[in-house]
Amino acid sequence: MSTRGERLTEAMEIRGMRKQHALAFTLGVNESTVTRWKNDGPMSLDSAIALCEALDMSLDWFLVGLGSIDRHTARPDMSTIDERLWSSFKKIGDAMTAQSKSLFIALVDSMAPR
Repeated sequence: MSTRGERLTEAMEIRGMRKQHALAFTLGVNESTVTRWKNDGPMSLDSAIALCEALDMSLDWFLVGLGSIDRHTARPDMSTIDERLWSSFKKIGDAMTAQSKSLFIALVDSMAPR
């Protein structure tokens, strides 16, 4: 598994940030700070978040190597979510009385965009 510093270097390459001083300027830090981060030196959470925003990368990936650099932009498979939602509504409906179903349908209809 790569280190945080290696992931920072990789992210800079992937995002086309060729110059360390350009990243430092974007973040409002000294270039030596970026060097320290590349060497796995200490970093505040605020700095990590700002860095991830600047390089458009996943905080999970940057800090601990989970997922991919673009994990934060991944969208779930809607067909799976729709299926799970329908299944959940079906379970609720099976446990309701006819009157409760009618009231629940009215509630959902009132919240739906027109």
